[in-house]
Amino acid sequence: MNKKKQRTETMAEFVKFVQADPVLPAPGTDQSILQMVEKSLNPSIWIVFAKCFCLQTAAGFSTLLICPQFDIGAGTHNRLFHVLHSMLPPFLFYVVCGIIFVLLGAVLAGLVLSRDEIRVIRKIRYVYYAVYSLFIYMIFGFLGADVILISAFAWILGAAAGSAAGFETVFRIKAVPA
Repeated sequence: MNKKKQRTETMAEFVKFVQADPVLPAPGTDQSILQMVEKSLNPSIWIVFAKCFCLQTAAGFSTLLICPQFDIGAGTHNRLFHVLHSMLPPFLFYVVCGIIFVLLGAVLAGLVLSRDEIRVIRKIRYVYYAVYSLFIYMIFGFLGADVILISAFAWILGAAAGSAAGFETVFRIKAVPA
C-alpha cells in the first residue's frame, strides 16, 4: 500500500470517528476510575509499611549469611568480623552492625516501591526508621539474642542510620519530591 492511499484511509477513519455519536460510559465508571487513581496516587500507609517491612526484613536476615550478628545467623565467626570487632570500640561496632543489617533492605525496598509509595514513606521516614529498627531488635531478642542496653541502643542507632542512608539514596536516585 502506498503512503498516499494509507493517509487517505487514515483520514477517512478519523472523519468517521469525529462524526460518530458520542458513547457515554456507564454511570459508575467515572467514579470508579477516580477511586482507582486516588488509591494509586495515595497508597495506604499500612500497606506501604508492610511492604517495606517485609522487603527490609528478608534482606536483613539475608545479611546474617555473612554477618554473625547476635549469634543467631547462618554466618560463622570469620576473621574479618573478629578484626573489625577488635579495632572498633564496642559502641561503634554495634552501630556498624546495625547499618550493615538494614542498608541492603532499605535500598531494595526503595527500588521496589513505586514513586507514590516512596512518597508515603518519605513523609514519615524518621518515625519509620526508628520503629523498624526497634521492632527488628525486639525480634532478635525474641529469637534469643543477648540483649545488652548499650549495644541495643548502638545497634538501633546504626539501623536507623542505615535505613536513612539507603532510603535517602533511593529518594535522590528516583527524584522523589519531599
